[in-house]
Amino acid sequence: MLKTNLRRLLLTTLILGGSITTFSKTIEMVSKGYQHEFWKTVELGAKDAAKKAGVEVNFIGPEKESEIGKQVGMVENGINKKVDIIALATLDANALYPVAKKANDVGIEIVTFDSNVRGGLEKSFVATDNAVAAAKAADFLAKQIGYKGKVAIVAHNAGTSTAIEREKGFRDEMKKYPDIKILNTQFSDGDKSKALAITQDIILANPDLKGVFGTNEGAAVGAARAIEEKKAQDKVVLVGFDSSEDEIKYINNGVMKGLVTQNPYMIGYETVEAAVKVLNNQPVEKRIDTGSVLVTKDNVNNEDIQKILNPFKK
Repeated sequence: MLKTNLRRLLLTTLILGGSITTFSKTIEMVSKGYQHEFWKTVELGAKDAAKKAGVEVNFIGPEKESEIGKQVGMVENGINKKVDIIALATLDANALYPVAKKANDVGIEIVTFDSNVRGGLEKSFVATDNAVAAAKAADFLAKQIGYKGKVAIVAHNAGTSTAIEREKGFRDEMKKYPDIKILNTQFSDGDKSKALAITQDIILANPDLKGVFGTNEGAAVGAARAIEEKKAQDKVVLVGFDSSEDEIKYINNGVMKGLVTQNPYMIGYETVEAAVKVLNNQPVEKRIDTGSVLVTKDNVNNEDIQKILNPFKK
């Protein structure tokens, strides 16, 4: 606690026009990776917020979302560099706990985004309410298949909180529809090629399959490729999660009937805002929900939806 207070005493702030400018402060922002457009958009929001606040953001992440050990090493490196604060999107809530606690123990606060760490170590957690978002996907898919039939879940990483929450939110909402049977969840590590192969196997083993839920960009795009290759888009309803150029292409050509998108730009932006508040010893909400929206072919070109889907055009 003493080290933390000393760090805060060293923080010099200047309030100008309602914005906070800080000097020589760095936020080590450790994401899950760089393989999806989602993280590039999170980084864009983070960098915009950092510029406004006058702080530096070092946005990093492993090459693949299965590389938990690399992510642990990145947090360790931040501790060794004595960064001012660490923002973390955990690949595994349990595996990242020891190193997050180590950061706290040496006086480095933790803010989490997208996926939380266990133990309540974080000062603030910025993310979509994944259970609520997945429930939107479940209701939409159920309606599309006439509230009956077999449905598969192609998920990303088994240990990450987003996959756990999305699967649970989807399954819990589907309990409203007793004539829908959900198959055992298959995990793709968010890898498009793995998701493609998994979905092909599911379709082959279940010729009466009615729907698929892909729980992140990689899982959804891989599933879409499988459905397209099998020419099954008129028989199998695919609902995805997140957003990318590939996913929007599949929305427009009918292979994907809907997707639930977060607002990754705001996740990045509000994470940096929360981190700056922590650095300045200001009150910050423990949980910040950045929302979600269902995108379909009917609304994909709406102005409000386009602002979320195309943040690089800001």
